[in-house]
Amino acid sequence: MNKPDLKSPFWRYYLPVFLLFSIIVLAFQYNREKHYKSDMLDTQLSDSNNMIFSYLESANGSVEKLDSIIKLSPYSNIRVTVIDLSGKVVYDNAIGNVSFMENHINRKEVVKARKNGEGSQIRTSHTNHIAYYYHATRFGNCYIRSSVPFDMDVSALLSPDNIFLYFWLVITFIIITALFYMTNRVTMKQQREQIEHDANIRRQLTQQVAHELKTPLSSIIGYMETLHDNPDISPERQKFFIDRSHSQAVRLSELLQDILLLNQLNEAPRSIEMEPLLINKVVENVLEDVEMKIQEKNFKINTSFGGDVWIKANPILVYSIFRNLIDNSLSYAGENILINITVTGEDAQFYHFMYNDNGTGVKEEHLPFLFDRFYRVDKGRSRKTGGTGLGLSIVKNAVEFHKGTITARTNNGGGLEFIFTLHK
Repeated sequence: MNKPDLKSPFWRYYLPVFLLFSIIVLAFQYNREKHYKSDMLDTQLSDSNNMIFSYLESANGSVEKLDSIIKLSPYSNIRVTVIDLSGKVVYDNAIGNVSFMENHINRKEVVKARKNGEGSQIRTSHTNHIAYYYHATRFGNCYIRSSVPFDMDVSALLSPDNIFLYFWLVITFIIITALFYMTNRVTMKQQREQIEHDANIRRQLTQQVAHELKTPLSSIIGYMETLHDNPDISPERQKFFIDRSHSQAVRLSELLQDILLLNQLNEAPRSIEMEPLLINKVVENVLEDVEMKIQEKNFKINTSFGGDVWIKANPILVYSIFRNLIDNSLSYAGENILINITVTGEDAQFYHFMYNDNGTGVKEEHLPFLFDRFYRVDKGRSRKTGGTGLGLSIVKNAVEFHKGTITARTNNGGGLEFIFTLHK
């Protein structure tokens, strides 16, 4: 049996949201029904208070025959208390002698009635220690309080019915099942589309790689065949063809290394080790490795880091970022070029870098595609200069591997400018 995909939209978004919605609906309905039933009991006890007050008015305040009136109540165990405005208990049918009863002016239900005209409270009686549901009403010259013992019957009366709960559970089950079915279908469709998309990408990449490999291989084969078929060729021409073959073999090796590096970044990023790394030293190593090319083309490179810049990173990938940017300038920017490598700022998570040159640059329409694999501003550009066509793609993937972003734009002074970040 397949395990559920806990990363699918159903488990991550739809189910938690709908369960939260269901809980809110149930809580709202529970409180609404509880208040409704509580209001019904309050209404019945309020009617009892009004009936008692009407009798007292007709009897000129006499409580002698009040017991017989209370027997007319639908509640056989109802307790009625008459309290004057000062809080003194005048009558209580549950207590024969009320003279020893405490002043009731601070009873919670009486306090509410004094403020609002009526008040309810569930609490234990201070007099006979029985839990009651009290409802007090304030009249012109007294408070009348009716109450019923808060026993199992009253508790059940105030408890919301479970019919809505059962109904909503059934609805919830139906909706969750439907959501699971629909999202599962959508997810499977998206997965199929993603698989097809990935297959197309791999197919295109395979075709591109085959095309790129074909050029140096064809050259090497051509040169070797010339040497093989012409044993009497002059030593100078032999050296020429051998040098060309070597150059194409080196290019082929670089292309394979770049493809393997990109494949590792995309397919097995967890296998790439990270360690504390000083960016200043990395750039220094890059400049040492390309020193001869810099001198040949009369480049000048300015670096400005504002101090030591430490990050946790992979040394090979960070080296490839700066090496490929500089190689790109060396190959395509021209001669007598100025390059600036600057840390423009930092925040809690990132260092911000700027790399620019004042070379020939590219037209605006090429900028969105500079980081695409094997993209060329002109078709023969990489082949003429020995590039693999993967340098800037490696830069972008290496930056993103370190949780950063990179963009390219034209430099104000001419040339290209790359703005990128690296996670600390």
